[in-house]
Parts: sequence; C-alpha cells; structure tokens
Amino acid sequence: MSGSHEPIDWVLLTRGDRRAELAAAIGSIGDGRAIVVLNDSDGQVVGAAAAIVRPGRNLGVPAGRDVGLRTATSEIVGFLDDDAAIVSGGDSIAHHFALDPTLGAVALRIVDEQGSTSRRHVPRVGQRSADASGEVATFLGGAAAIRRSAYDQVGGYFTDLFYGHEELELSWRLIDAGWRIRYLADVSVFHPRTEISRHVDGWRLTGRNRVWIARRTLPWPVAIFHVLAWLAVGTWRAPEGECRRSYVRGWLSGWRARIEHRPIRWRTVWRLAQLGRPPLV
Repeated sequence: MSGSHEPIDWVLLTRGDRRAELAAAIGSIGDGRAIVVLNDSDGQVVGAAAAIVRPGRNLGVPAGRDVGLRTATSEIVGFLDDDAAIVSGGDSIAHHFALDPTLGAVALRIVDEQGSTSRRHVPRVGQRSADASGEVATFLGGAAAIRRSAYDQVGGYFTDLFYGHEELELSWRLIDAGWRIRYLADVSVFHPRTEISRHVDGWRLTGRNRVWIARRTLPWPVAIFHVLAWLAVGTWRAPEGECRRSYVRGWLSGWRARIEHRPIRWRTVWRLAQLGRPPLV
C-alpha cells in the first residue's frame, strides 16, 4: 500500500544512550527515512539514518522534534521514540493521509511488554477503547505522524515546554484550524512501560506545563477550570513524597512566566468535548 505514496520521514529523538533500541526503531520504519536528532553532543547513532542532526545541546522534546521536522523533506513526518518500534501496520499510514486531505495527524497504538496499552496512552477517555480506531482529540508524540502543511499552519510545537503536554497543546490548535486527528488502532508501536518519573524533573515540568498550555491556548474561563482541576488531579496521581511536591512546585511556577494568550475558539472547545476530551480535565 505504501508503494504508491511518498516515503514518510521519521524523526527519532535520542541522547545516544540507547544504541540497540535506536537501531531497532530505525529498522522498524521500513521504506521510511530516519532523521535522528541527537540531543546530546557526545552520543552516538547506530543504524541507517538518512540524516543526523546534532544541535550540540539538549533542546528538549518539542524543540528537538521541531528541528527534525524542519530537516525532513516529506509532506508526512512521523515521530518515534528511540526506544520504540513499529510492529504492525506501518505501511498503511501514508494511505490514511492520502485518503483524507483534512487529516492533520494520526496517533498510533502503543503496546507494552504484555501487549497492553496503558490508559495514559489511549487518546480518548477509557482504556477499553484502545482497540477502536477513529477520530480523536490528541496524539502522543512518541508514536505519531503529522502532515507538514498542518504543522506549519498552526505554528508547530510550543517549544518552551521542553517536556510534557506538547502534543496536547498542538492538537488543540490543529483542531481549531479545522484539521482532524485519527487514532489508528491497527498500527501498533512497541514501547516499554514507563513512568513520568523516569525523566529527571518530569513531575515538575508536568505541573508547570499544565498551567502554561492552559494560559496560552484556552479561553480564560476554561483555562482557570483546567489548571485548578489539574492541580487536584496531578497532586492525586503523583506518587507521595518528592514527586508530589515537585508537581505542586511546577504548577505554582507556571504562573510566573510571561505567556502570550492565543485562545482557541469556543466552537473548538465544543468540538473537543464531542470527541470525548473537553479541555477541562
């Protein structure tokens, strides 16, 4: 199915410390071209990469993926974590974009060592819907593909986020601009089960970014509800002790930075609610 379409350029973000996993990730993309962004000047790349980008420092996730996308030449650009690998259905991705010119991005199904999909990896409410394809309100950047023209139209990633919720904020703006996002349950990507705390400072950035994306992108009444709800939900979800304290510190720090307010329209808020992910929680 993929033979009649332009190959997808796949952006893989790495620090060069998962050499075997990165080689497997590159090998899983088939006819696609691998663009490896090395977010560590001392790292090494193993695998047949079409391009290696060395920014010389850790740019963070959204800025690193943005640099990779800017290096790509294809209209469809995929994103894959360096410890992930496409295990089935990857050759159908380009076909979905060709069939639907309003399709801005696709989310791929993430499965772990047990073949299960974690609740936080399902782009709609409820883990039981992991095996059902359809239109959704967001996608996860470690297993996704996006239309370059849609990305450019909405201004790309909010790169200041560094780590956490960058795809959620981008999804809100894609839908606001009239693009659709589709979850492809038949395209499976293996990724080992992980926790937010595996990333240094992950809980603090998660708390801070919840405030930042709401202040930047949501109408004020929705934004206030969103950040208050996530103060409660995030505090409850974060493990007790330092993770929980770090989340609250991040949430509080999210109010200090100057953030340009660029709210989506109210009809977009309603559309997100129809898709099962109102931007309230």
